[in-house]
Amino acid sequence: MLHDPETRASLLVSLSDPASQEAWTEFATIYRPIIVRVAQARGLQHADADDLAQDVLSAVGRRVGSFQSTGTGSFRRWLCQITRNLVVNHLTRSKGPIGSGDSDVQQMLLQQPSPEGETATLFQLEVRRFEFQQAAEKLQAEFSESTWMAFWLTSVEQLSIDEAANRLSKSAGSIRVARCRVLARFRQHIHDSKQDNDT
Repeated sequence: MLHDPETRASLLVSLSDPASQEAWTEFATIYRPIIVRVAQARGLQHADADDLAQDVLSAVGRRVGSFQSTGTGSFRRWLCQITRNLVVNHLTRSKGPIGSGDSDVQQMLLQQPSPEGETATLFQLEVRRFEFQQAAEKLQAEFSESTWMAFWLTSVEQLSIDEAANRLSKSAGSIRVARCRVLARFRQHIHDSKQDNDT
């Protein structure tokens, strides 16, 4: 079973044991797609992003024993930092010839935005996307198809209430009620998930 990427302390302990194949499989299943999408969003081709994800997982494997938790989300911040560093290393390593270093080149380099904040934002976005996908897969079965579609059309596909009502042959009021029921259940699920996770 997959868990939200509020990485459990028990998973981190298991990762410290290189022989724990189950823990590494769970960890890679959760985080590898996130790392690949972040790397692609930073400009890497799919094959390079996939290689980078493997490098990140290897780095985590080497360093997880020395990781010190500083509270909720600290492991994700640590993982994001490793990802960012390896993305930057890859991007700078794969650039063409090194510039001359004259003042024009230096000025151009100073105008480039810092990738650190951008990578962290991308990482957080991918984590949230993963959390949403996990919750949606779990919660969809709790609702009728029409209730779920009312939520999906208005919240995910961003149709207006009237467009969704027309498409589903329902009243606008029933679409609002259905959407609110599903959103309330999502909030409860996320709250419960955060309570269940240790780190």
